[in-house]
Amino acid sequence: MKILIVGAGALGILFAGLMSRHGGDVVILTRRREAAETISSNGIIISDGKSSWRAWPGCTTDPRTASSAELCLVCVKSYDTEAVARMISPYLNESCLVTTVQNGLNNVERLAEVFGPERVIAGYTLQASTLTGLNSVYHAYDGETVLGLHPSTTTPVEKIKQVADELTSAGVKTKTVENVYPEALTKLIINSVINPLTAILGVRNGELQELQELSWIIDRLVEEGVEAASLLGARLKPEHVKRRVYEAIKATYENKSSMLQDIEKGRRTEIEFINGALARVLLTAGRPAPANTLLTQLVLAFERKGRRSW
Repeated sequence: MKILIVGAGALGILFAGLMSRHGGDVVILTRRREAAETISSNGIIISDGKSSWRAWPGCTTDPRTASSAELCLVCVKSYDTEAVARMISPYLNESCLVTTVQNGLNNVERLAEVFGPERVIAGYTLQASTLTGLNSVYHAYDGETVLGLHPSTTTPVEKIKQVADELTSAGVKTKTVENVYPEALTKLIINSVINPLTAILGVRNGELQELQELSWIIDRLVEEGVEAASLLGARLKPEHVKRRVYEAIKATYENKSSMLQDIEKGRRTEIEFINGALARVLLTAGRPAPANTLLTQLVLAFERKGRRSW
């Protein structure tokens, strides 16, 4: 299966490297010419702290490359989802399936609007990686990727399983579930805790569990996230979600969250599509969202001012 990975960030590079190393026919599409040239010339370097290795996927800035893809894996930031989807849509074959494991709310809906609900596969990933260069990442956690049905998609189950099998055989361990929506919202809540707190404090994921002062705000974020999920049609148990949050913090101890990486590099973050999105769900329903609103505004302030030196 010819696989197109859209986006050359930490996750896109990790997936492309893993797939290429395991014999996958994979090409990265990026809008950054410097990244495309570096990856094409020097390959991708992946390190896990114990060893490192190099893989050689294709990489291009030409969207016409999408025409030969049988599977498109979208790994761009949430704020770029719609624009990128419309950019590649004219070139993708109508039989090509589009899969997302992005952070943030409403990516599936945006993709389904462009490509049709019968071609989009929803999912999330527990893979964790830190971008260390234009063509290199630190692989902090080899987590599972999960795909399944979503309220906004109608992709046949057998096609979802086929994609999961293809990703697994290409080095990205993937499973399917009947309904991925509750799990995807749980992952969103996990991100709503880890991403902004690490970005504001300037710490790696695992350090959050060492700061007892954060337990109160983590509890509030979980409570608000579970309530927002309920309004979105998924019933989650707060104690289960809280356990998952701390499991993720521990499992990805050495990882530098994508939001912290963005703040450090002076880039736009996905805060409005994570905490901001959860806050909007609650506020639209007339419910308070103090924790998510506060963290959204703090991260936006960091974006505007830039990270200061301590």
